[in-house]
Amino acid sequence: MDRIFGILIKQANNDIVRDADKYAQTLGLTGMQMSIIDYVSRMENSENIFQKNIEKEFNIRRASATSALKLMEKNDLIVRVPMANDARLKRIILTPKSHQVSKRIHKYFSDTERKIAETVGDKNVQIVKESLANISRSFADKKE
Repeated sequence: MDRIFGILIKQANNDIVRDADKYAQTLGLTGMQMSIIDYVSRMENSENIFQKNIEKEFNIRRASATSALKLMEKNDLIVRVPMANDARLKRIILTPKSHQVSKRIHKYFSDTERKIAETVGDKNVQIVKESLANISRSFADKKE
């Protein structure tokens, strides 16, 4: 069997990430900052968001999440507010600066999702989603 799946997945991911980074630059952000703003803006009214949520959502390590969130806080994109019942837990809240660009970010990601769906074909969207999720799960089981 040709060893092509991993390469194709990596190439597609790189192209999507590069496109997101390019758009993020127009907003003065990084691709990861843009993704975090989008995630928090979609979830903030339904639940409290903490660093652990960011780590899980984007499948990143604690150090990477800490670094990204510290920079976002420094750049006035988020604030971290200690919870009353446990000061170790810090809720992530978007600043007005982030709220200002969140609609543009959401539109960008919606357009990207639509483009991907059109590319794989509407009939195949569910199959591709499930297949990619299964691939991720099968390798996640082997993680530390």
